[in-house]
Amino acid sequence: MTTYESVLDLIASVPIASSVGVRDIKWLTGAHVVGVSRDHMGQVEVFLSGAELKPLSKVVGEAIEFRPWHRDQAPPFEANRLLLPSLGYFDQVAAFICTELLRGGADMSLKQAFAQTEPIIELAIERLRLSNEAILGLAGELLLLDALCRQADDQQVASIIGSWDGWTRSSRDFSWGSTGVEVKTTTRSVSSHLVAGIHQVERSDGSDGGAREDRLFLVSIGLRSAEPGGNAFTIPQLVDRIIERTEGAGAGQSVVDLFRAHVAEYGASSGDGYQHGTQVPEPSYTTPFLTNFFRAYDMSDSAVKVLRRDDVAVRHHVDVSSVKFRVDLPITASPGNPIGGANQVAQVILDTAPYVNQTDP
Repeated sequence: MTTYESVLDLIASVPIASSVGVRDIKWLTGAHVVGVSRDHMGQVEVFLSGAELKPLSKVVGEAIEFRPWHRDQAPPFEANRLLLPSLGYFDQVAAFICTELLRGGADMSLKQAFAQTEPIIELAIERLRLSNEAILGLAGELLLLDALCRQADDQQVASIIGSWDGWTRSSRDFSWGSTGVEVKTTTRSVSSHLVAGIHQVERSDGSDGGAREDRLFLVSIGLRSAEPGGNAFTIPQLVDRIIERTEGAGAGQSVVDLFRAHVAEYGASSGDGYQHGTQVPEPSYTTPFLTNFFRAYDMSDSAVKVLRRDDVAVRHHVDVSSVKFRVDLPITASPGNPIGGANQVAQVILDTAPYVNQTDP
């Protein structure tokens, strides 16, 4: 009988595809129904050979694709491919899913085994998504924090570390004086982000008991997985750079310790947080990234056409706090908006570089 451990060992032996169109599929049994491979980015793919499957879950439906697949030195075959989110513990999750499918009799009836296993697949993908979002979010916020620390005077560094609130549930990721900053990180090629509420795209007027904001920037960061070296960076490297800058500025060990603790708390609700310097980092935290873009949008600019509180308030039967939506922000909203580049964004947030909204007076 195929065990979880044997499947995990097999997955660990699967090589990364040499190019986009080439796959080396390892079948788990002689029936050639459930197989695994890795794409050219190293992501695990679970292949379910046979007729097209019809998931009931939207989450699973978005992760599965049915079509003919081409193999190196082998004829194409029709299969359903389940692509797991990157950056998480995908080897273990893939092994668990495959084992459950085989236990459910996939070799004899894939349709029945899939229907039985689909709720488990949905839960696994959701957990990976949460882990994935936390890792991307941490990488993006640390990138901005690093840029802020590098652009600041020594006496400002401790305050900048203290301005980071993204590690906990808060109204802003960063609060610098009367400037609020929301950081959104994506692996997409455009500034497309899910917004958890209208408060994330609108300045606070202080009516909720928080500080009144004169400025609000949505910092949009695009990342992609990369090979180590060159301009690629990892979360541990960012943490080391920020600690080195903090110590160099004479901010004190207590500031460094507080920063480490906040890094560890980031995303802990969806999995284990990153304990810098106390353990060997999990592979998901050592993924190298490259920056595709780094933009800061002035959200008070009327040229940024997003949903506002007044748009919802007229719908008296809608709870404004319950509204969530996706924003697709343009490369250029108005002259000078967004600001491009990590250093330029940091300078404007710190108010060391001029910024003029050329759309609104």
